[in-house]
Amino acid sequence: MVQAGQQQNQQSSQPNNQSSNQQSYQQGNQQQGLSGQGSQFAERDILQLVLNESKHTAESINSYILEAGDEQLRRDYMTVLGDVYSQQKQIFDVMQQKGYYNVENASAQQMAKAQSKFNGQMQ
Repeated sequence: MVQAGQQQNQQSSQPNNQSSNQQSYQQGNQQQGLSGQGSQFAERDILQLVLNESKHTAESINSYILEAGDEQLRRDYMTVLGDVYSQQKQIFDVMQQKGYYNVENASAQQMAKAQSKFNGQMQ
């Protein structure tokens, strides 16, 4: 009987502990500006993650293309790779429009230097 009473007391105190823990968690999140919604990523961070993942996907598909033993499979992978490149370009364009990914245009001198470098390697 005594044990049953102790178990009842323990069980009745657990919800109170849980609710006080939940209140502390919510207060901590509100102080951190999270409003109980979990971690929030900035749009820039999400776009960068998506772009990086797309780049890794393209690398993997490129390996699949090189290692494919069947021509039809190779062509299918090449089609998928083209789609991944299109998606990368769309993500890049959005990032650039929002100012998240700035690219400097090369000068005529830099272009000429790069062309001569690659022309030398091709010969």
